[in-house]
Amino acid sequence: MSDTNEILELYYLAQKYKLEGREILDKYSFEDLAKIFNGIGPDSFPAWLRCVITKLHPSLGPVALIHDVEWHESDRTYDSFTESNERFKRNGAIIAKGMYSFFNPRRYIVKNQAYRFGCYCEHLGWHAWCTPCECPICKEARAKEQHG
Repeated sequence: MSDTNEILELYYLAQKYKLEGREILDKYSFEDLAKIFNGIGPDSFPAWLRCVITKLHPSLGPVALIHDVEWHESDRTYDSFTESNERFKRNGAIIAKGMYSFFNPRRYIVKNQAYRFGCYCEHLGWHAWCTPCECPICKEARAKEQHG
C-alpha cells in the first residue's frame, strides 16, 4: 500500500502525460487509490519485491497505477485482460517519450521495460485477472459480506 502523497504524484504524472485510461483514476479517492496500488508486480509477489521493482522503475509508476485500478475492476474477460496489458505497453511508451529526450537512453530503457512488463502480465497474469482482487478495499468488502 502506498501513501497518498505518492498517489498524488502518480496521478499528476498520468494527467500531465495524458496516459491512456487515466480517467479510471477519477472514480476513486486518493486514499482508495493508495489501497489499490500495489506497485509493479503481481499480488503474489512479496510486498518487498514489488517495492524494489517499483523503485527500480519509477517512471512506470503512473502506468502501473492505471493498470492496478483496471485489475481491481477486472470483469474477468479475455478481451479486457488483453486491452489492459496492451494499454500498459502503450502508456509506457507515452511516458518514456514524455519524460526523456530522443537522445536519452533512459527513453528506450523505460519503453522496453514497459513492453516487457506488459508481456509478463499477458503471459503470466490470466489467473490473477480471473481471481478476486486482493487489495484492502476488496478484502474488507468480502469480510463484510461474510459477516453480514
